[in-house]
Amino acid sequence: MDFINDLSEEAKVALGLAIAERMYAFIDKEDDGYHIGEKALEDCWKWLSGKELSADDLCNYIDSEDYIDVAEFANKEKDEKKQYGWYSVLDAVSYTAYQAYKRENKKFVPQVLEIIDDETLNTLWENAIESKMIDIAELKTLTKYLIDHYPSKYQDNNKLYLINKEDLPLGD
Repeated sequence: MDFINDLSEEAKVALGLAIAERMYAFIDKEDDGYHIGEKALEDCWKWLSGKELSADDLCNYIDSEDYIDVAEFANKEKDEKKQYGWYSVLDAVSYTAYQAYKRENKKFVPQVLEIIDDETLNTLWENAIESKMIDIAELKTLTKYLIDHYPSKYQDNNKLYLINKEDLPLGD
């Protein structure tokens, strides 16, 4: 995934969230924890579009004190298809929280995020293809759109992109 360096930090988050949205279709609305994953994705999109949510707020979805979080549901899931769904949400929310801490200029991130970086997106991408839930052509279309509209900020490091889910070419 060499193209990852061609994306802005916000576009990387959008890519992860878009993949997770599609993968989350593996989870039934009646499944235990469904609303937690749905709310986690929703709040990540809100953060990406400029709403006031802290990195700590987002991190709480993956590592909460009450153990009612995406990581717990991902770890408990036995069905392989649903595991793809839960782990894609876990990766996307973790990556979003990681970027949120960077944006807040925090020197230290919670331990649960210490291993999160752009490689997390590579894993998310590969799992999406492996699951056969998302077609490679769809991923390439999304990636091209993100590169064209939200390119890397080598020229203007201070630019902040606000990205709304509704603006992305997401298939149904």
